[in-house]
Amino acid sequence: MADPLSSLVANSTLLANASSNVANMNTRDYQSIRTTLVSDTNNNVRAITSRTTAPGAPVDDGHYSSNVELPQEFCDMIRAKTGFEATLCAISTREEMMLDLMDILTKRS
Repeated sequence: MADPLSSLVANSTLLANASSNVANMNTRDYQSIRTTLVSDTNNNVRAITSRTTAPGAPVDDGHYSSNVELPQEFCDMIRAKTGFEATLCAISTREEMMLDLMDILTKRS
């Protein structure tokens, strides 16, 4: 079974990077951070981050605007929220199953 902590950490990274992008969307020459969630051989979730290299739109002083795309950031924030909710639901379900198992085992004694 996958470690739910890895999913919480990965979704936290996704949310932090999307938030950083939104906070810097008006910063000249800022290149947004893209986050990809992947599962490894043990079904644990990891976040892989990288900077985008595409420049934003040129501005009058020779610099570029940021290349942050607000709709993409909102989608990433929704993905992180959904990931948190799914992981917390799985943790809650596992806890309920363990409590039910303990109840069954104590009734047999």
